[in-house]
Amino acid sequence: MRALRDFNIPKIITDDLPVFMGLIGDLFPALNVPRKRDVNFEGQIKTAMTDLHLQPEDSFILKVRVYFFNTMCVKLAA
Repeated sequence: MRALRDFNIPKIITDDLPVFMGLIGDLFPALNVPRKRDVNFEGQIKTAMTDLHLQPEDSFILKVRVYFFNTMCVKLAA
């Protein structure tokens, strides 16, 4: 459930997020699994974004974290 949610949310546009979360809620009504967080890594992302004069929004930080993780998985598999 966590993987389904955390890996798809960054790829969904903001307008479709309530629909996606509704579908997840319908498929898994009794589950409310918290997001797995790496506070240290997210702090480093915020610092890098601030250095680049970007706004460190939570949705963008999640997107960076997920895409970085996916990139590392592909690199390790190759």
